[in-house]
Amino acid sequence: MLITKDQVIYTFDKNHKPAVRVDLPASLEFETRDCFHGFISDETKFLKDVDYAYCNPSTGPVYFNGVKPGDVLEVKVKKIRCVSPGYTMSVENDGLLAEYNHKDITRMIEFDDEYWYYDGMKFKLRPMMGVIGVAPAGEPQTTAMPGDHGGNLDTTMIKEGATVFLPVFADGGLMAVGDFHAAMGDGESFYMGLETEGYAELDVKVRHDMKIDIPFVIADGRFASIATDADADEALKKAMKKLVDFVVDHSSLDFYNAGIICGLTADLQISQMVDALKTARMAIDLSVLKEVGIDLF
Repeated sequence: MLITKDQVIYTFDKNHKPAVRVDLPASLEFETRDCFHGFISDETKFLKDVDYAYCNPSTGPVYFNGVKPGDVLEVKVKKIRCVSPGYTMSVENDGLLAEYNHKDITRMIEFDDEYWYYDGMKFKLRPMMGVIGVAPAGEPQTTAMPGDHGGNLDTTMIKEGATVFLPVFADGGLMAVGDFHAAMGDGESFYMGLETEGYAELDVKVRHDMKIDIPFVIADGRFASIATDADADEALKKAMKKLVDFVVDHSSLDFYNAGIICGLTADLQISQMVDALKTARMAIDLSVLKEVGIDLF
């Protein structure tokens, strides 16, 4: 089933009318718009000219029949394809190096299936999905920001071959995706990734055997919590606490033993530092989880 890019939302909201309703398990295809809805079409347009009411259009939402709060959606990312050209920007007085950044610059960037090209150089393509989320239990949340419901997670692990786990907070889940990047470094530190339209194939099923209240992801043999807070240190702390909690809730280990194992084997990492809400993750090898009695599949 294809959900086209003319079916978009700008908030995650339990009151949204679904674009489609499907039974699970399901195989879905999504077309997505770029993060500024096509406004950045050449190098004469800058972030200061963007209408933020149209930021991060996300395709959906999809209502999954029978899914209830407390369930978990398991989303397998089978394919991500980004559409050339894309763009990136230097934004005056913004980004992690805001005090050094004195120019607005837009660069349109061409790419193929393997590389993106910049001033006669080529670099490996790294397609990933910036936005994936469900409706929160309470007030609507903009698709421009991350949260416990998912949203604008900007986490490089959410790529082709990954599996994302989303806690469900509202009937049907109401999942949407968007904000694809052809390349992005951890931190998204110079304000944005290589922003593009895109296409994704996702397999979705429901899990009743997982206890989570924030998103998690598996990629490259690693399992990671994805946590959000206005303060980067607090986001890192939350990412660690939620991973330790997961180990406690799904094994025979107590907090102290789970904490020791996570502290010795898992890695704290920053996903993005440019939004008002920061995103962090803590990743652990699946082999370590199996050693403590946790087999996610």
